[in-house]
Amino acid sequence: MSVNVFFLLVLGLLLGMFAVFKPTYATDQLTREIPKIELQSFALYEISRNGIDHVLEGEEGKMFDDRYEVTSAKFSDNTKSLSQSIRADNAQYQSDVLRLKDNVLYRREDGLEFRSEEGQYDANASVITTQGPFAITQNANRVDGRRLYYNTEHDTVSADAVRGSYQLN
Repeated sequence: MSVNVFFLLVLGLLLGMFAVFKPTYATDQLTREIPKIELQSFALYEISRNGIDHVLEGEEGKMFDDRYEVTSAKFSDNTKSLSQSIRADNAQYQSDVLRLKDNVLYRREDGLEFRSEEGQYDANASVITTQGPFAITQNANRVDGRRLYYNTEHDTVSADAVRGSYQLN
């Protein structure tokens, strides 16, 4: 075998390898959304003439064009007659709607609390909803159920599969 034939075989092999093993780029790398701002251990305050209306705190926060994504989130609302806060391990805040996942805890100034694994708080409508199981407590009273709809402004609740314990004074 001549040297020319050997190099032609090697060249053919290399071209064949390039055609078979040519690099491919994952589409998720090309279309991945990049946040405008990333924050660590932060607090955002919404201030009006009346004082601090809302506070959003978190361990890690990302601001995109249309939403905020926060881990270890706490959202406080001081615009109502009773101040209230809601916490969760993961939250997404978009168009005055806070979507919460994992270890959701709502607290109101008068001692009312509710716990769930997921939920949604609409700040404009003053409504908290959850699709899964929940527990509401206040003093020695407790209500468990599913699919909560709680209007914080009118203090009205509706739910499915309700079971409760209520202490009369």
